[in-house]
Amino acid sequence: MKSLLRGLTATRRGRILTRVVFYGVAVFVGLPLGFSQVMIGTVRQPTRDPLAGWEETWVSSEGLRLRAWVREGETRRPAVVVVHGVGDTLESYQGVAGVLAKRGHTVLLLDLRGHGRSEGKHMTLGGREREDVRAAMNRLRASGLAENGLVLMGYSMGAVAVLRAAADQPDVRAVVAEAPFDTYRDTTRHHARLLYKLPGWVPLIPIAIAFAEWRTGFDADDVDAIAAARRIRAPLFAIADGADPRMPDAVVRRVFDAHAGPKRMWVAPGVDHVGALFHPEYWPRVLAFLDESGL
Repeated sequence: MKSLLRGLTATRRGRILTRVVFYGVAVFVGLPLGFSQVMIGTVRQPTRDPLAGWEETWVSSEGLRLRAWVREGETRRPAVVVVHGVGDTLESYQGVAGVLAKRGHTVLLLDLRGHGRSEGKHMTLGGREREDVRAAMNRLRASGLAENGLVLMGYSMGAVAVLRAAADQPDVRAVVAEAPFDTYRDTTRHHARLLYKLPGWVPLIPIAIAFAEWRTGFDADDVDAIAAARRIRAPLFAIADGADPRMPDAVVRRVFDAHAGPKRMWVAPGVDHVGALFHPEYWPRVLAFLDESGL
């Protein structure tokens, strides 16, 4: 190898060729590989043990052991699965669960793969996470806690995961999705431009997506919230955060428009990404949607 390198760099043409190969590998392999790590890497947040009234349990999704908290409610109400976004944990939504529990719902809070105390090293922005949500749904079904169906609530990546999990599921009775993106490829291009000022035509983006697919075993073309919304027969409440540059109104509206109905959409004024929960109109609107849906 050393003699080969010496031979290549012995002439001007060889030195140019060596530079072309080196920079080519850096641009078309090194940079996309690094960018793919940003797309699939997770950050673990601190966790805690469940408070009184909650049971910590574990569900299995594609061989991964996922943490969940369950609080049982009344059988006349549908059970609710609540799903967080990137870099978050189920603890963030204990307040949401508390409101739903007071209404009589059984609630399951879930740590997606690679988050909280769940197993897994990678995320797929709602790709393989669909299976995590369906594993939680099956846990409630098997325990007899979903006799009156299921409501799925998700935030950001969790919104995409629940939309995809709800598709073609006859016992899903409603979906509440805040700040979902439209498709994996479109949101990757959008975030590359938003965060790194990269135009959508740069080859780095599709190459990085291909690396992410190869490293985590998912198909980016399947991660399509618009296609999923078309296959959901339950009522949909789509929430856009009015000051969110990541999943703006127009992106959420594409998901909303794909759904056949019944449906509602609310643009929470002045709030950033996944900030609608803190708006004073959030719970009146969510509970009115559930009431109108007969839940």
